[in-house]
Amino acid sequence: MNREKRGFWSWFLQRITALLLVMGMGVHFFTFHFSPGRYASRYYDEVINRFCSPGWITFHACLLALVVFHGLNGFWGILTDYNLGKRTSSFLKQTLWITGIILFGIGIYILIWFATSDGGF
Repeated sequence: MNREKRGFWSWFLQRITALLLVMGMGVHFFTFHFSPGRYASRYYDEVINRFCSPGWITFHACLLALVVFHGLNGFWGILTDYNLGKRTSSFLKQTLWITGIILFGIGIYILIWFATSDGGF
């Protein structure tokens, strides 16, 4: 991948978001999926209570932002390898931004819905 065509900050942020995603997903999995006592009958209620706290909602919103940015920025990096025209490149960049905002909005809506409806059940 050509860093000059893509831009330094796009290239750099792809590496930073990858590192943050690995750490964030590790925290998520070990906290929500590999906790001691996960086979206890009360475990589901503990996970729901933990998930619905404002701190964890914020954590998951940040993780969502990282996932959306990392994925769409990676897709943008692939598109820049095709030497697109300036107009096409600008259109695709705007389309990716709009897609990212929509995906993030849907994800936040689902996070808030899940937290306010007691686990969706």
